[in-house]
Amino acid sequence: MIVKGKKLLPMAFALAAALFVAACGNTGGGGSSSTSVGGSTAPAPPTVPFAEAKFAFAPVTGAPATVLTRLSAELGKEAYIQHVSLVPSGDTAATYVVKGYLSALGDTSGTILVYVWDIFDTSGRRVHRISGQETSAGGSQSDPWSGVDSSTTANVARRTISSIVAWGNAR
Repeated sequence: MIVKGKKLLPMAFALAAALFVAACGNTGGGGSSSTSVGGSTAPAPPTVPFAEAKFAFAPVTGAPATVLTRLSAELGKEAYIQHVSLVPSGDTAATYVVKGYLSALGDTSGTILVYVWDIFDTSGRRVHRISGQETSAGGSQSDPWSGVDSSTTANVARRTISSIVAWGNAR
């Protein structure tokens, strides 16, 4: 990753550390995790064949409505393209619920959008975690969300759905 300013990189590491510490705590999903320190634990394979699985995205936390609206549309497009079956949030037909958390850090050199998606089974047990970050040139320290453009949300959606597909086909 190439960053023009020297302030953005330390802030990104601080945010990543904070997210890691938060991820180690109780997520309310029963305490099971597919990740470990060092990344040596493989994700738990899905319990339902991917072709039969239905995913419901719960409301995403941490971002303003404008970003969430764009991201939701992009997730829907990517799910269609990559043959991921989506159902509305709260639908009892959902095999998995995906809960998302977003955070943005910015300075004069750009914005880093950090995302974490936890996938829960019908019993509420977390069975998989997806995380990553996207950078964009816009934004500022006072409003990093202004730097999260349609290209950034499209990249997050593509990577998120691709990760769901890869995990779903890991049976």
